[in-house]
Amino acid sequence: MLKSVVATAVLMVAIANPATAEEAFDPGVPAPKAGSDYYAGADKVVFHVSVDKDEKGYLGILGNVNNYIKALAQTGMTTDAVVVMNGDGLGLLRKAGEIEMDVNAKLPGRISELKEEGVRFLVCYNTLRGRKIKFEELYDAKPEDVIPSGVAEVGRLEAQGYRMLKP
Repeated sequence: MLKSVVATAVLMVAIANPATAEEAFDPGVPAPKAGSDYYAGADKVVFHVSVDKDEKGYLGILGNVNNYIKALAQTGMTTDAVVVMNGDGLGLLRKAGEIEMDVNAKLPGRISELKEEGVRFLVCYNTLRGRKIKFEELYDAKPEDVIPSGVAEVGRLEAQGYRMLKP
């Protein structure tokens, strides 16, 4: 009975403050330290999103973006991070728009947090037009976020020195 009560209390604390539960876990190896030049040349990155996911899947992708920013920040670097969405990838902003009013939804808040960190979310015009997606369906999208072609934008950014990641 006592084990059950303790387990329930630990679970309640973990749910109330997931960061504490995450920080408390010891994987059995010390956290690696990265020198100030460890990520040299990695300050410009484009995340190419072209897959259809549910909220949890999109949160995983945005978790990668967040982890990238945090890793560089630990060495004193800032990053210019861009998320380019085309094809099924526009589902990221569509899903966030669909669930925006749901108090349990995490996706809209995560997008907003990353935007506050300076991450740009770019939308493929070809996909909007080809799939007949109304711009208003996209969470927190602005007209200046629309680019002519998602795949061409990834290529353009790579030519400017951005590293392309496909989470």
